[in-house]
Amino acid sequence: MATQYLTRPRPSDVAVRAEHLLDRYPNLSEQELAELINLFSRLPILDFGLMTADRRLSGKLDAFQREHGRKVRPTLASIAAVTAIPLVVIITVLWWTFG
Repeated sequence: MATQYLTRPRPSDVAVRAEHLLDRYPNLSEQELAELINLFSRLPILDFGLMTADRRLSGKLDAFQREHGRKVRPTLASIAAVTAIPLVVIITVLWWTFG
């Protein structure tokens, strides 16, 4: 039987920088805070989920979301992508089933 090791996927460069800043939160300069807000708007969803599950960062992430979450909004493109993917799957299944 082969042994499998589950490792954390390599985070994106955006996530690495966001984690570094979040680790120091709330002790950030205004420029660093603006950078962190900007990074969160570009953060891949997988990296965000991994940061949420990280015990070291989760408390600081909660505080950041509480204080600045309204500034971090998903882009229209990301909302469209998340909405379009299931819609395309449903249409494809219906087309194959009844078409």
